[in-house]
Amino acid sequence: MNTQQQRSLHLSLMPSVAETASTPRENTDWREAGLEEDAGLVLLLEALASPVRFRLLRLLAQEGGNLCVSELVERIPRSQPVVSHHLRLLLFAKLIGVKRLGTHNYYYILPDKLKEIREALSSVEHLLQQRREDQR
Repeated sequence: MNTQQQRSLHLSLMPSVAETASTPRENTDWREAGLEEDAGLVLLLEALASPVRFRLLRLLAQEGGNLCVSELVERIPRSQPVVSHHLRLLLFAKLIGVKRLGTHNYYYILPDKLKEIREALSSVEHLLQQRREDQR
């Protein structure tokens, strides 16, 4: 894979604009509105879908945040470039934040995004419960 291809990779598994524009669909108005609404949540869930990223998030939670890359590398069996790559993806998804102190970047969790995930999954669970009750 060349550098240009690597740059074009992104976290989301959602189809690109070009793919969706070339796909014939009926009733695209409500479908596209639903996709756009859920795209942010899907991005968050995809960010959590990696065992390495989920472990990094757990480490930040356990330590109360404010860990630099070298401290994270000590706690996870991955190289510094790999840890940095996964941290960038978590930053892109806005699950974590970063602050620079001296020569180090310190990472911390942004709880609003976790709350967003929890609320979305809770709404799905609520709809499922409601459907089960309606079927009784």
